[in-house]
Formats: sequence, C-alpha cells, structure tokens
Amino acid sequence: MDTRDEANKLAKEVLIKLIECGTDIDEYYRKFRELRMLEDRSPSFQAALINVEHAFFMVVQSINILKEHLKLLEVAAKKTEIE
Repeated sequence: MDTRDEANKLAKEVLIKLIECGTDIDEYYRKFRELRMLEDRSPSFQAALINVEHAFFMVVQSINILKEHLKLLEVAAKKTEIE
C-alpha cells in the first residue's frame, strides 16, 4: 500500500499546526522572560524562571526538528524506487 499521498497531506496539516503552536509558545516564552527580567527579590525564583525559559527553548528546538523531518518526508515521498 502506497501511503505517500496520505503522509504528505498529514504532514501539511501538522506543519500548519506547528506554526500556530510555535507562535503561541513564543508569546508565552516572552512573557516568562519579561517576568524574569522584572524579578528582583528572589534569586531562586529567578533561577526557576530561567529553567522555564530553557524548557520553552527546548520545545521550540523540537518543533524545528519536527518541521525539518516533515519537509524531508515530502522529499522522500517524491522519490521513486529503483527496481
């Protein structure tokens, strides 16, 4: 069973969602970063905010990797097998 068309369709749907999700994540990241910059009373709480920022960064990196692999999937689907 050739699933290339279905995989391409699903990849396009996922890419759209990733862009939407990435925009939301970026907004939350900025809000936490702003809170960290404003925090001046508790170094330990500021460190916790840095950890949250780092986690958001890791999520964004994972999304970027996923986007790249979805694009590679599209390229692979266009290739034909040599028999």
